[in-house]
Amino acid sequence: MRIMPFLAAAAMLLLAACYPPTMTHPVGTTAGLSNDPMLTGLWRGKMHNDESHDVYFHFLPQSDGTITVVMVQSGSEPDGDWSVASITTATLGANHFMNAQLLYDGGSAKDEDAQHGNVPLLYRADGPNRIALFLMDEDAAKAAIQAHDISGTVEPGQFGDAVITAGPKDLDAFMASRKGIALFGERFATLTKIE
Repeated sequence: MRIMPFLAAAAMLLLAACYPPTMTHPVGTTAGLSNDPMLTGLWRGKMHNDESHDVYFHFLPQSDGTITVVMVQSGSEPDGDWSVASITTATLGANHFMNAQLLYDGGSAKDEDAQHGNVPLLYRADGPNRIALFLMDEDAAKAAIQAHDISGTVEPGQFGDAVITAGPKDLDAFMASRKGIALFGERFATLTKIE
């Protein structure tokens, strides 16, 4: 299946065989979803899976409590990748989360093949005007679902999608735990604020 750039990679550069883990509820509902003012502005992203291209992220807070994120791949090639996503943010303990939903992928509305849901990302301050993004590891999410650590479904086959279906209270309690944080893999990207 084709991967939607932001939802699959929190940016726009990847094509892979399977969709990233999604959730039927956003992380942080019980703590309150809000615009994190730290994110507002333009950021340059160094993608840890693609050193050849940077991605520019423009975080635009909205009055409804969401943040619109416009992502554009750097470079001079025609028809460069770009996407628009809507995110909500929440803090559980010392951990900051984004819940991403793709709105446009290269000018097209949502990918017809993609699962609908929230793609969770963990983010942390990484020095002045820098944040680190972590995408949930698909294998770890599948293992947690199969071990009944968290409610969810895993589609059959090697590339079956994982969906965490826990209600808001159980989801937030799990995501605030060490087991929940352990689902987030290696650093996916480092963003440096430009303005």
